[in-house]
This record gives sequence, structure tokens and C-alpha cells, in this order.
Amino acid sequence: MSLPPLLRTLLIVVCTGVILIVGKPLFVPLLYALVAAMVLYPMTRWLELRGLGRTLSILLPLLLVVLLFGGIIALLSYEAIILLGEWEMLQPRIGPSMDRLHHELEDLLGWTQQEQQQWIRQIVARASTESVTVVRGALMAAGEALVDMIIIPIYIALLLNYRRRLVHFLHDIVPDEFSGTLAAAISDSVRTFSRFIRGMALVYLSVGALNSIGLWALGVENALLYGMITAIMTIIPYFGIVISALLPITVSWIHTGSMMQPLGIIAVFGVVQYLEAYLIFPWVVGRHVNLNTLVALLAIFAGALVWGVSGMILFVPLAAVFRIFASHYPGMKPWSKLMAGD
Repeated sequence: MSLPPLLRTLLIVVCTGVILIVGKPLFVPLLYALVAAMVLYPMTRWLELRGLGRTLSILLPLLLVVLLFGGIIALLSYEAIILLGEWEMLQPRIGPSMDRLHHELEDLLGWTQQEQQQWIRQIVARASTESVTVVRGALMAAGEALVDMIIIPIYIALLLNYRRRLVHFLHDIVPDEFSGTLAAAISDSVRTFSRFIRGMALVYLSVGALNSIGLWALGVENALLYGMITAIMTIIPYFGIVISALLPITVSWIHTGSMMQPLGIIAVFGVVQYLEAYLIFPWVVGRHVNLNTLVALLAIFAGALVWGVSGMILFVPLAAVFRIFASHYPGMKPWSKLMAGD
């Protein structure tokens, strides 16, 4: 007994979602490696045509990527060291600054100091009960990130090395009526991934500019430096934005002795991050990979639901690749038209 088309489609969607969620430790690093491999392929191919040999042609572009992310991690570590150095200067100001903040909140919001202290005690009590869970989650996230940093370059090298075998495999498994357009679809996908990376670079430049403008409007010194560093550090999920934002917040608190400017900095970063996630990223990257903004936004939400931050990044190029393959096969062209950019 065959299932109705709608029920069959829903069943496929549910099964795919379960597989993606359960297989996250396998699929996420593999897809990051696939994106990087497709971006590095033109450089690898160019080096091979110059007679450099396959091994060196793969290792040199891969070394550039490793050095780039190594530099970002080194910058993040340097910022953490600066923060620790500022701690001695910060300690004498904490008490007076907190008293001043209590009075400012009471004057602005009518929130009495007793109510503030009661709220703080509730937060501390809740944090103490959840601290074990938070620490466990942070350690697991750090462990996963460390494993991914080791395994992703290996995946990239292997995908580039076995790329011809993978293409031949695809030719062997697709139906004969589709094999003629497979090469064009793969070629379009490689170009799409390159455009995706260019779109990501434009997103980070835009975020850095908005951060810098917001910090400059607040009167923060070195606004351009802090704004750009914070934008670049968002490449590293969770830790990047936290540590990079703590530096201007801490320096501002030390120099001004007030919490108003640090709270303004937090507000600037929060608003810019919101705009980046739900407006700038889907619009800019969607244009570069030829997806309309609605589809890009839906891909981001679906990715966040399935894989969190990694899903928000990876589901957009995956949607773009689906649109490309759909455009090459007559029965799926309506999907391609629906998803295409304006």
C-alpha cells in the first residue's frame, strides 16, 4: 500500500531531520571540510597544472587556511591575556562602580537597591544550581571544537585527494538521464561555494563597520580596532564574541569608572549581532549564492534548529547547492525558480 504524496514527503522530512540531528558529530565537520575543499579546489587545480604535484598542491592551500585560523586563535588568546592583565586595575573600581550602578538604576528605573540585590541573589542561586550543567556543556563544546580543528583539515585533504573518485561515483549512481548535466551542476556548485566565502567576508566587513560606528558614537577609544576584531572573532562560535567584547567593555569601565558606557557597548554588539544573524547574513550571502532572502532566512532558522550555530552557517550553501542541482533537472526546476534570488 503506497502512502499519499503529502504523507510520504513529511515522512522523508522527519527521517532526514532525525538523521541530521543524530549524525551531527559526523556531518558538521564533514560539511565544513566540503565547503573548504570546494573553495580551495581552484587553487589546488591551478598548482597541479603548474606541475607542483598533487600532494604539495593540496597541502599549500590547506596550510594557508590553518595559518588563518591559527592567527585568529592567537589573537583571541592575546586578548584573553590582556584581560587578565587589566584585572588588577579593575578590582579597586568594582565596589564603587557597582554602588554607582545601583544608584543610576534606581534613579532611571525606580528599581530600589533592595529589589536589585534580591534579583542578584536569585540569579546567583540559579547559577549555582546550574553551574555543573553549564561547565559540563562548556567542556563538551570545547572538546568538540578541538576534535573538529584536528579532523576538518584531514577531511579537506582527503576530499581534495579523492575528488575524481567521488565524481566518478556520482556519475555511476545517478540515473542515465541525469548524468549528462551532472558535470555542469558540480561546476556550478564549486563556483557557488567560492561566492559563499566572498559573501561571508563581506558580512564580516559589514559587521565590523557597524560595530565600529556604534562604538565611535559612544566615544570609545580605538573604536575601529575593537569593532573589526569583534567581527572577526565571531568566526569562532560562542567564545570569540564573548572574549573580544570583554576587552572594550573592561577598558571602558576602567577609564570611565561608570557602567553606562560598558552597557552601551553591550547594546551595540547585541543589536549588530541580531542584525547580522537575521538581516545582513541572509541578504548578503543569499545574493552571492543566488538565493532569495526568504529562503536564506528559512535555511538559517532550520540550521539553527538542527545544528545550532554550525547549521546557521552550513544550511545556506547547502540550500544553494540544492537549488543548483534542481535547476539542471526538469522535474525539479520549479524548486529552483522558487528559491532563486530576485
